[in-house]
Formats: sequence, C-alpha cells, structure tokens
Amino acid sequence: MDSLLHTWPVPSSAMLWGTKNSPGSVLRLVNITIGFCSLNFSIVAYLFLISGEGPDGPFARAWLIAFATANLFPTAAWFLGKVRGPRATKLFGIWADLGTASVIITFTNHDAALFATALFVATGAYFTYFLNFRWLAFHLAFSCTFIISLAILAIADGTSTTAGIIARTDVVLCAVIFIPATIQFAWRQLLARATGSKIDALTGLLNRRGMWDMSERVWSIAHANRADIAVAVVDIDKFKAVNDAYGHEVGDTVIIRTANRLQQHVNGFGYVARTGGEEFTIVMIGTPYGLRKRIAALPRAAIEPTDAPLATVSVGAATMPFIPQLEQFDYNAFSRAIVHADHLMYQAKSAGGNSANTAPLDMTRFNRTE
Repeated sequence: MDSLLHTWPVPSSAMLWGTKNSPGSVLRLVNITIGFCSLNFSIVAYLFLISGEGPDGPFARAWLIAFATANLFPTAAWFLGKVRGPRATKLFGIWADLGTASVIITFTNHDAALFATALFVATGAYFTYFLNFRWLAFHLAFSCTFIISLAILAIADGTSTTAGIIARTDVVLCAVIFIPATIQFAWRQLLARATGSKIDALTGLLNRRGMWDMSERVWSIAHANRADIAVAVVDIDKFKAVNDAYGHEVGDTVIIRTANRLQQHVNGFGYVARTGGEEFTIVMIGTPYGLRKRIAALPRAAIEPTDAPLATVSVGAATMPFIPQLEQFDYNAFSRAIVHADHLMYQAKSAGGNSANTAPLDMTRFNRTE
C-alpha cells in the first residue's frame, strides 16, 4: 500500500486547526471552498462572454467556452473530495494560474482584461493556504508579470489615460501581492504558535496534546482509504539503568536516537509522539498484514548493533479494523486502543523486553449500527 499519509490534500500543519468534535469537517470545508472558487471562475468566464467586454472573434470565444467548461471537471472533483496528494494540489494551482491568464489574454479590450486580473487574488489565496511559500512566490511572480504586461498593452491601445491605467494597475497589484503575502505571513505565525504547544522540545516529535489532534487526521485518512488503524505504545527497556550508569545527558541521547528511528520506520504510514519520559505512542494506518509486519519490526528498527549504550524497546499494539460507519473520530475507541496497547506493552516488558505484542481491539461496541 502506498504511503497513505501523503494522499492528504492539506498540509499537516494546517490540519492542526481541525476541531476535536468534527475531524472530517476541515477536509470537507476545504473541498467545498475550493470547489466554489473554481465554479465561480467558470461563471465569471461565461458572464464576460456575454457582457461585450470579453473576447472577440470565434477562436477567442471558443477558447473561453472550452476552458470554462473544462474547468467544471476539477470543480466537481473538489466538491466530491477526489483531489488528493501534493501533486494534484500543485497541478491544480498551475491549472488555475495558466488557465486564468489564457482566458484573460483573449480579451481585445486590455483595460477590461486588466480588471479581470483581480481573479488572481482567488488563486493567490489557494497558493497561500494549500501550498508552500515557494509556490506562492511563483504565483506572485507570474501574476505580477502578466498584470504589468497587460498594463503596457492597455497604455499602447490609447483607449484610456495612462494615469488611469497606472492607477488601476496599482490597485490590482496591491490586491494580488499584498493580500496573499500578508495572509501567508500571519498564517505561518499562527501555525508556528499552534504547533509549538504540541511539539516535544527534546525530540521534535508531537507531544500528548499533539498526538490527539493528529489522531483525528489519521482517522479521517484511514476511513477515506478504507484502511485499518494500529495504535502502538513503545517503551525503552531498563531506561532507569541507562540513566544511572551513564547520566541523564546520555539518557536524553538514547531517547532522541530512539525517537528518530521509530519515526523513520513508520514514516509515510503514521506518526510517533513522545507521551512519557521514555515512552512513545505510534499511530499507523495500512492493511492488516502491513500493520502486523511493521509492528513486529519495531523492536529491530529501534536499535543497531553498534549502539552504545544499547537500549531495546518493548512494544504493545492494538489494531482497529476499518468500519464504514465510524467515519467520525471516536475518542472512546481510540482511548481504549491506547489502554489495550499499553497493557500489551507491559506484557512484552515482563517477558524480557525487546519484543512486540499485537492484538485486535474489539470494535463491536463502537459500531453505531449495532
């Protein structure tokens, strides 16, 4: 199975704004918002077509109709939640920018075309929220170059005063540049503050608070992909002896080393949170076989023969099968999975450690149709 966590259309940092009571609401809001913006573009294109200010000539009009109609397909994909993954979101951003420019350039009235470039504000919002700042910089460079070129063409037409065209260009550029740039700056600051309280300072992993927020996201991804979920509790064996023999500084090094290896092991299929001094909680999604295999390999993934000091881990994991009716994040089911995994972890530790115990969680009581 592919790395399911990479199929999510929104960056993980943005998903931290999801609410605890409606984990899927953020994704649905994203899909609906982008869908409406995309639909609005097609509507505006049709309106310009019949307004008399749009393109003249059969080719230009045919192109506008073709693009506005073709745009209804990605619009429907957003409404239905079918746009997934970073590649799809980037391609849609390119489609939005190039498509907007290709329609506007067909206008014979360059002054009217200059007004239509305000549509780049909408695409700028998309780049701001759903792609990184490098993509936003690409959008701003492209749109500004396009707008300035139109302004030059409008001045050359001589249908309006140069001062008026410059004034309109200035207004459009301010909207296209400063609104997305300001939002991007504020957005990054807010996300930094929001995520800072959910990150463990020593390891850089999520802490217990961050674990619960991210669990909602993983639950929604698992349901969308009809995947199972595994919750594993990992504890470093005989960690007190490491601290006593080598000191707390070496103990911290062991914790960081273990955290990095655990995250590398589950990368793309889940996340690791530090939920105690030497304890970690892992949440993964995948097929039943894939989860069992990945859980069984956790003790081996956490150590290397050259480690000094050598620190093994004990693992307990509870698996939750996919249940179609459980679309919304179930706090009680997830809490029971953690408790069950913790119990299994202590069984592994009592048996000598450096092993993994896995068992399914009874989900019958959580199936709301029964």
